[in-house]
Amino acid sequence: MTGPPHPGRIMKRPCYRWLAPAIGLLFTAAYVWSLATPEVGQPARLPPPAAGKLWSFGFVGDTQLGEGIVDRIFERFEASGVEFVLHLGDIVDDAASDKQWQEVLGAARQHHIRLRPVVGNHDRLVGTSDRGETRFREFFPELPDTFYRFSQGGLTFLMLNSERSLMPWTEQGRFLGAELNELAGTAVVCLHRPVFTCGRRDLANQFLRRLWLHARLVDSPTRLVLSGHHHYYDRTKPLDGITYVVSGGGSHKLYPPADTDRTTAAFHAGVNHYGLVDVYADRLDVHVVDLDGAQLDRFTVERRLSERATSETAGRVNRSLAQKGKVQR
Repeated sequence: MTGPPHPGRIMKRPCYRWLAPAIGLLFTAAYVWSLATPEVGQPARLPPPAAGKLWSFGFVGDTQLGEGIVDRIFERFEASGVEFVLHLGDIVDDAASDKQWQEVLGAARQHHIRLRPVVGNHDRLVGTSDRGETRFREFFPELPDTFYRFSQGGLTFLMLNSERSLMPWTEQGRFLGAELNELAGTAVVCLHRPVFTCGRRDLANQFLRRLWLHARLVDSPTRLVLSGHHHYYDRTKPLDGITYVVSGGGSHKLYPPADTDRTTAAFHAGVNHYGLVDVYADRLDVHVVDLDGAQLDRFTVERRLSERATSETAGRVNRSLAQKGKVQR
């Protein structure tokens, strides 16, 4: 039999203080890993649209050092009759050069292109705390900030500044959270630096954007994310239901091929390109073409239509018809 403890001996009790932090770290690691390795789906395969195209828009990225290229791309946009063009950042190579800004923006005016840009790393003034706001206030005074939203034809566009933090407690993070809470129909998100791409450049920050951006988009009506920064074309398969596109085709400086992976749906390197998006009631039909008009990629993104979006659309149609005297009240 074991007798009572010796009076001079201190009994040690098991210490479990490490257990809670360890479990917390384990769950955090599992969460981060789930974001880094999203569920990979297959691109949408839809029957032909029941109704005709409603409208269209374009996208292009990284027009810095794009002399002679930018004009040809904008000419194509004009001929296609797009409503606007999403510029995916790095409008210029040197943000301090007025000449470079005027060349790109002058080409847009010449071809009647309405730009909706995001800030690229080359659009910042080097050696300062500027995150793109200085030049954007000067050249895009109509924009409320370097991150903003706008809507057209039932689509919402969230334009983010990847040179600023996306953490939820920051100004841009709070903006993103508020906008995602208000979304009703399909959303398209744009930012310069990619969230997912097969290229290894800026890889550590890609993981941060997956943590602070992708995680928040998964349960939202976001269907498409467009970015630039890498001077090639890369499209993922749907990742947790979201298609990610990298389009940095507006520059003379193009990147060599990268090793594709299991998430890659399409990849092209060494070719200048731009995108045209035809909007239908149930889908976005995306064409990516080179400067000669040859098709590099084509894919479809299915739209998410909520009851709220549908009713709002119906209300707008009824109001429009009423104004024309075609609805009896």
